[in-house]
Amino acid sequence: MIKSSNESGRSMIEMLGVLAIIGVLSVGGIAGYSKAMMQYKINKTADQITQIVGNVRTLFASQKSYNITCVNSSDSGCKIIKKAHLAPEEMWNTSGTGLENPFGGDVHLQEGGKKSDSDSKAFSIFIHSLPEEACMAIATYDWGSGSSSGLLAVAVNTQSPGDFRIYDGYCGSSSDGKAIATPNGSTVSIPMPVSVAATACREGENMIGLKFY
Repeated sequence: MIKSSNESGRSMIEMLGVLAIIGVLSVGGIAGYSKAMMQYKINKTADQITQIVGNVRTLFASQKSYNITCVNSSDSGCKIIKKAHLAPEEMWNTSGTGLENPFGGDVHLQEGGKKSDSDSKAFSIFIHSLPEEACMAIATYDWGSGSSSGLLAVAVNTQSPGDFRIYDGYCGSSSDGKAIATPNGSTVSIPMPVSVAATACREGENMIGLKFY
């Protein structure tokens, strides 16, 4: 009876040990999965934006201006994007009226100025509802510079699309909770430094603005 009791005791301890090991492995597996999923969504977002930019620049190459504003479903730019297949089909929301990024936030396009507020020779892409880690990754992503990429500026948490009036040579620091980097920025140049992005990107949801011509 004593021997049987000892064996039962060891079995219980062994079982608890196995359960503890399974618990540790499960926690590690969940953390690893979450990290991998975050990186997948970041890469997917970058790929989608790159595709849109390339398609928009190609379609409007012979035009004098970009007529591509797509903020509300009624905007003509949304219809152009859909009919010309400028964005991946997977980006359209369930109702087919607007674009979404892999994190579930809206993606808006808006025509804008390159050398003046209203010359419409540039366009901006606004990526909404990015978590802090994704915000830093997208802000510091190597989008290229010069005429080949057409990149004019990268902005983090600008107040609204209408405030995104960025021209060559202008830049802003992150002291006000926002950051703007340009190819020729004397304060913040492209690619945006990690230290600047870390200050501008906050916990919760963030918005990245990219301006191209």
